[in-house]
Amino acid sequence: MNRLPQPLHLNDTWGVNGGFGLERVGTTRSYRIRDYDTGKAVQFDLPAGDTATTVFAENRLMTLRKTAGKWTLHLLEMPAAGGRPVDRLVSGVPDTLPGTVTDALVDSRGAAIHFGGPYGIQALLDFATGRLTVVPDDGASATQLVSLSATTVLYESFADQPRYLVDRDHPDAPRTPLKDSPANLTLLGDWMVYPGGYGELLAQPAAGGTVRTLLPKSDTGPITGADGAVYVVGGSDPDDWAVRRITLGADGTPAVAMHVPLPRQTVYDVGGVAVDHGQLRVGTLHVPPGASRAATYLSGSSLSLTARGTLNATPLRNVGDLGRHPADGPRGDLQCTGECLRLVPTGEGDVVRFPGGRWVPTLSASGRYSIQRPNSRFQYVRDGTKELSHTARWHAASLWGNELWSAGRESGTVSAVSLPSMKALGSAVSVGAPCVPEELQAVDRWIYWSCGPTGRAGVYDRATKHVITVPSGYAELANGYLVSQNEAAAKLEITYFPGAVPSDRVGTSELGPLKDQVGAPADRRGRFWAVDRFGGPVTYLTDAGDVTVKWPQVTTFPLPPSPPIVPPACICVRTAVSTRGCGNCRSRRRAGR
Repeated sequence: MNRLPQPLHLNDTWGVNGGFGLERVGTTRSYRIRDYDTGKAVQFDLPAGDTATTVFAENRLMTLRKTAGKWTLHLLEMPAAGGRPVDRLVSGVPDTLPGTVTDALVDSRGAAIHFGGPYGIQALLDFATGRLTVVPDDGASATQLVSLSATTVLYESFADQPRYLVDRDHPDAPRTPLKDSPANLTLLGDWMVYPGGYGELLAQPAAGGTVRTLLPKSDTGPITGADGAVYVVGGSDPDDWAVRRITLGADGTPAVAMHVPLPRQTVYDVGGVAVDHGQLRVGTLHVPPGASRAATYLSGSSLSLTARGTLNATPLRNVGDLGRHPADGPRGDLQCTGECLRLVPTGEGDVVRFPGGRWVPTLSASGRYSIQRPNSRFQYVRDGTKELSHTARWHAASLWGNELWSAGRESGTVSAVSLPSMKALGSAVSVGAPCVPEELQAVDRWIYWSCGPTGRAGVYDRATKHVITVPSGYAELANGYLVSQNEAAAKLEITYFPGAVPSDRVGTSELGPLKDQVGAPADRRGRFWAVDRFGGPVTYLTDAGDVTVKWPQVTTFPLPPSPPIVPPACICVRTAVSTRGCGNCRSRRRAGR
């Protein structure tokens, strides 16, 4: 999409200025300014003694250089025709300038820069004139930068008047104090743009005045682009979601325009899905009343299948929180984001939770038993909070009832112990894997093994002692079938096992789409699709924002010669519309009106 940044390695990126990014080339003295729109970059090889800063624009980079015992500023500017950069000395630099840039807000016109510590120097740089102007202070309190617009800079101090505006054209003019200004604001000219308490986007004259609503809903904080406009993601409803560009109209007030349309959004796009004994759990985004920060909770629905193959679902309801992700820091609120939303079913109609506590990555769970991986090394088997065993390395393992299955030390072998006694259950089983399995899943008589996401995989039938060929890739085992990701085709596939379905249905076929979520991990199990290991359905999220459930028809006992075949049933949980066919949820909703 035009004007949206392309992915970069974060450890190479020093800063962003609108549509441009500053990158350091390894550990060298070379820096590149990359145009995100075209992917082209301009390289600057710093002179000896220069220190790079995060003050830069399309073709210029500001550096610090010590000359005659004093710090000077230089703009290295690349001519439009290319060649060697021009070294331009910045004028107006005071003799007392500290040799560090603590913070900087930059646009195409110039920059607001904080030099030194809390009581350092605040200054404005104009790219066109190459001049630095020091912003006067009262000398009594520390100040910090908050926001920059084309005409104004917002500062915050720890004095009696904590926030004030400075005119970029006249920094010596009396400052404009702000009273009761919102914490998370972005300047647009002389206006403040900020999120409201219920997810809306608001604007108000910085000097005070009537508050107006710019967007009914938004899910990101407003940011300032290099062109001086303010950008935010939002709209009126899920079908009206887009990157919006906000500028000052002819009347001097904020005007909102569509910049880049985005796919349909729903509260389920955060990911997090599981189904266990017919109980559906879905991670759900919401903004609590009076809060500006979105949170997640679990929605739940009870699923059932009639003898005639009709799938029913109760309305989704709030069934509580999951716990707090460590990345959320020390706050007391209960947030669950990212990998915390990879839901793990317990076998008791729910998922693993850490209410009131910190989330711990969990590999498998069965009732009170769990396999946890709290860090990149150790793996624990727990009975509730009690430790039964641990290893100093990760290894493939799975729980089924009170049985713990683990990969052996030799290729193709697995073994089981009984919990909580940890007593061996027979001898090791050869499952036909050509490797020491990197992943195991056990369900009833079936054992799924994988040599890794791109390696071979199979399912061992303990009843027939046969190995069933299945696709490689990320997969989830159920009683009589396996669901796997087909990344190349962007689809979910289902493989039915011999003995679980009539012979003409044995094998692999398409099940549904694989959600293409921005920022989604390669392994989308428990995030965007899941299976019920206990004879229940499959559920997955679609790009249209639907939560779709399909219930494969299998049996775990020998089939009669000509059993009645019931087609897979499916339901769109979001719209609570069930059907014997499995078309698009929204088209079914319209047809059912």
